[in-house]
Amino acid sequence: MTMLCKLKEGQKICPPPIWLMRQAGRYLSEYNGVRNKAGSFLELCYNPELASEVTLQPIERFDFDAAIIFADILLIVENLGFDLDFIDQEGPVISGSGDAYNSSVDTKISVGSSRLMKVGEAINLTRNKLDKTKSLIGFCGAPWTVLTYIINGRSTKDFQETLEWAINNHALTNEIIENITDLSIDYLSMQIEAGADVVKIFDSWAGVLPNELFLEWVIKPTCKIISEIKLKHPSCPVIGFPRGAGELYLEYVDKTGVDIIALDSNLSRVFCRDKLQEKVILQGNVCPDLLRKGGKELQNDIQENLQMFGGKPFIFNLGHGVKKDTPIENIHDLVRIVRDYK
Repeated sequence: MTMLCKLKEGQKICPPPIWLMRQAGRYLSEYNGVRNKAGSFLELCYNPELASEVTLQPIERFDFDAAIIFADILLIVENLGFDLDFIDQEGPVISGSGDAYNSSVDTKISVGSSRLMKVGEAINLTRNKLDKTKSLIGFCGAPWTVLTYIINGRSTKDFQETLEWAINNHALTNEIIENITDLSIDYLSMQIEAGADVVKIFDSWAGVLPNELFLEWVIKPTCKIISEIKLKHPSCPVIGFPRGAGELYLEYVDKTGVDIIALDSNLSRVFCRDKLQEKVILQGNVCPDLLRKGGKELQNDIQENLQMFGGKPFIFNLGHGVKKDTPIENIHDLVRIVRDYK
């Protein structure tokens, strides 16, 4: 049984298991070599051998306790009839012909007949190479977060127009979210069947929603995904990450059935310890900017994190992904401090 699955069974592990969001990526020189070989980011995601190779790179370098398959939360939009590309220095670009929003309700390509099966192949290859004590994490983007990219067509940090569109097209928004939800269930199930022993739901933009819409567009679809996954794969832990949700984290934990909650860096650790840790396994939440900066401030924050959460089942991680310009030596320092914790 892998370490993360042992936590779900109620075992406390000391020092705690450790992995990092975006642990495979541009801060690693070996990643950049494989990325160049692939030709593009999207081609790397859909090349099982190369995706498996970059998934394993941080395990080989840092001996983390879990690998997370190299893919992207937006791959699923192709199954809704949209075109997806990734532009260097810009990020994802989503486009569609005609009335793309309306067509996405009627156009749904099954997971089994799409390029998403390449992700399953990468998982299978990785599981066969990965130590049996280490977890392999599959994942998907949460329906609301995927929809924000569909509405905008690209990354954004200004969600006013996104919210206005979603609210003004409420019925259509519900239909697209339902489609993404159903696809996500099949996608995560396929990943588990391919060899993932843990799955994670990334809701990167959950925090932009007001309370009533958070319940409708974050909690409701997440409940459906998790309940279906638990019916099909009851032993598989599910990690939820409603980034930016603040005190709504508590409602998310209470209502979704998530096994592990990933904490963003803005959350009060006292709140997480006092309100969440009795209910669920915590994961997080060192700030990626501190990891990039390094030094005494990082060391102190790691120690505070461990002392606050380490008395109960806990997974050490960041509050978001590793920054591309993070020095390698800072990650070595982080791993050393966590491994020395008693």
